[in-house]
Amino acid sequence: MTSREPLLSVEDLTLKVRVGGAEWAALEHLSFDVGYGEARGLVGESGSGKSLTLRAILGLLPPNAVITSGRMQFDGDEFDLARQGKQERRRLERLRGAGISMIFQEPSVALNPVIPVGEQIVDAVMRRDGMRRAAARDYAIHLMELVGIHDAEQKVDAYPFELSGGLKQRVMIAAAVAGKPKLILCDEPTTALDVTVQQQILSLFTHLRDELDAGLLYVTHDLAVVAQLCDSVTVLYSGNVMEGSTDLRAVFERPQHPYTEARLRSTPDIDRIGRRLYSIPGSAPSLADRPVGCPFAPRCEHRQDDCEITRVPDTSSIDGREVHCLHPVGSATGQIELAEEARGPSSRCFSAPTWW
Repeated sequence: MTSREPLLSVEDLTLKVRVGGAEWAALEHLSFDVGYGEARGLVGESGSGKSLTLRAILGLLPPNAVITSGRMQFDGDEFDLARQGKQERRRLERLRGAGISMIFQEPSVALNPVIPVGEQIVDAVMRRDGMRRAAARDYAIHLMELVGIHDAEQKVDAYPFELSGGLKQRVMIAAAVAGKPKLILCDEPTTALDVTVQQQILSLFTHLRDELDAGLLYVTHDLAVVAQLCDSVTVLYSGNVMEGSTDLRAVFERPQHPYTEARLRSTPDIDRIGRRLYSIPGSAPSLADRPVGCPFAPRCEHRQDDCEITRVPDTSSIDGREVHCLHPVGSATGQIELAEEARGPSSRCFSAPTWW
């Protein structure tokens, strides 16, 4: 296998959800890659399909969710995500823990409240690696120390309610890396933490990625987190890819999709305190009320008549940039490009914020 081949490649992932006897598209034709040792951000507001994407990769979907199309390549192995047979499900199950692990948003829900946290790591290690209990306990303590838990020999016997939110999340990370996975799926793991602990956890992810040479697929709505942690980005809206690139800086400094540009404009910047914070008008459509054309068209300042009736084409450039838009920012409209030259107080251009 050459270094140019991605660790994870998801192609044409389409997923529908059954609600009240009806079937609605929740994800439509998603495609993206994650390289070895690469961190890719999966960005979008609530309801965009970020968490569903992670669960589809691991085969952990709710009963009312059905994948109608989609292929996945992981570390050289091919998977048909739309197949429902036992053999394919078992192949996905074998990936969990050793090949691909997942860190959930709320550790208080993911951890069993009546079992010591160390035991929850020990049991997983014993089942997966066949270690004896004493060796597995020593390994659990080592992992807890690795993720920055002080006094791990005492905390290994603590129950989840005895630990802070930050410590519980570190326990979840320790459990996730126990099998030395090649890919870690992160479902907004710092959302419930205060900013100081969040910074510590993000630094920990950077350390673990370098230590394990593992890929990260990091789900978040926070562009500041993406800027700090990730190398590449895929922007989701209403179950569709709006924009993506292997070069994060290119997207942040010169967004081409109006939704990406609007998200960046609505991000606080401490260097521009006097600026009125931009707010994207309207709200994302429900599953039952998706537009015929571009899903962002009803909220887009640059929309034209064809945006509301034409399905968005897939456009890619040779530098790894993809934009799903009929009228990308800076080409058909030219408004952002002109504003960038003016840089006046009313300019709507985006300049890289201080957290970059």
